[in-house]
Amino acid sequence: MKRVQLLQRSFLRAGYTLVEILIVVGILVVLLTMTLMTVRFTRDGDRVTAAAGQIQSFLAGARDRAIYARAPRGVRLFLDTKNPRTVSSMVYIDPSESWNDGVIQLRRWDPELDGATNTGGGPVDINQDGSPDDPKSVWMVVGEGTAWWELKRRGLLFDGMRIRIPRGPGGSWYPINTRLIDLTSPPPTTQILVLGIPYRDPGNTPAERSQAFESGGPEDYEILLAPRILPGEPAALPEGTVIDLDGSRIPDSWRPSSTLTGGGTGNALYSQYIDIVYSPRGSLVGDAASGGVLHLYVCDREDSVLLKEEYLKSLNSDPAVALNAFNASLQTANGGLKFLPSDAIDPGAVAWAAALGTPGEPYNVRDRRVVTISGQTGAVSIHLVNAADGDSSGSNPPDGFADDPYFYAETGETAK
Repeated sequence: MKRVQLLQRSFLRAGYTLVEILIVVGILVVLLTMTLMTVRFTRDGDRVTAAAGQIQSFLAGARDRAIYARAPRGVRLFLDTKNPRTVSSMVYIDPSESWNDGVIQLRRWDPELDGATNTGGGPVDINQDGSPDDPKSVWMVVGEGTAWWELKRRGLLFDGMRIRIPRGPGGSWYPINTRLIDLTSPPPTTQILVLGIPYRDPGNTPAERSQAFESGGPEDYEILLAPRILPGEPAALPEGTVIDLDGSRIPDSWRPSSTLTGGGTGNALYSQYIDIVYSPRGSLVGDAASGGVLHLYVCDREDSVLLKEEYLKSLNSDPAVALNAFNASLQTANGGLKFLPSDAIDPGAVAWAAALGTPGEPYNVRDRRVVTISGQTGAVSIHLVNAADGDSSGSNPPDGFADDPYFYAETGETAK
């Protein structure tokens, strides 16, 4: 009897109550959640680090190719199809030769080619920057036997490209607009390019006459054509990572612009030809070399989209107006806004970030890196973002953006 009772007690002690089971399950859920959050945080950080490393390796590969081939080689950055303010893939390129077929004549503003400078009909916005221009300046490059119509039809000649007049080291480079080349009509014998800025020499004929030079004017030229893409699939950055061009220090000619005089691409989008080209000596050449040092901001795709959307809403309720204002603030690479947020943005202290959360509960920005390219040596390095925003004195209140984001890149502190 006693033995039966002891067995019954042992059997009863071996079980668990519902409360005990719920407590254990609750503890397991908490531990699992913490583990998943840690894994996700580590994975997100690894993705950005891997993206920065991939960019560094790709650029170093282009530099090595240029040195080995003893010819210019480079990398083209492709805009993301869903967010064209960012880059999500890249490919190796081989810079093409310049185009110099035919002969040219420089003219003042005379789209009709009737020989008289077009000064009537009110102000003329020749370079399409929204303000009137002087038609008596030399704006037109009229070509014979140049095949510009065919080049434009094949996508090899487009707005924002550069022409050097005269050809060779003694000439000067000018941005061009191709709007007077009409692809809906058969190619004419005479074809016209519009300069983004007036030719440096006003000419030696009366201003009412469109032909700028009586004799001795430049007749040769060269247009720098877009590079050729080398065989091979584009290399995509790790999923969910991008180069945010709004936070990068890049040449002005790559940035959105409705004007050509500011060195912009002639439209409201980033250039489709973001090319980083190395010389046989390993240094940068072309547009990429114009800024001296390039800083590419590598970050999480979600951060890039969400933070920018909230900031644009604060500029104007009209998305188009807001975007124009935003582009204008990014026109110069060394000045204006650099869209790199601080590490933690307090919605209570930063007005434009109010929709990101509750005041006192900062929005934590995900991992990011700066890939820096030296124009002089071509060397590529990876750095942390200096996310400091504002100070405690009150004279520089936080605005949600890093005050000096490239500090570590410019002082040589590398990423860990």
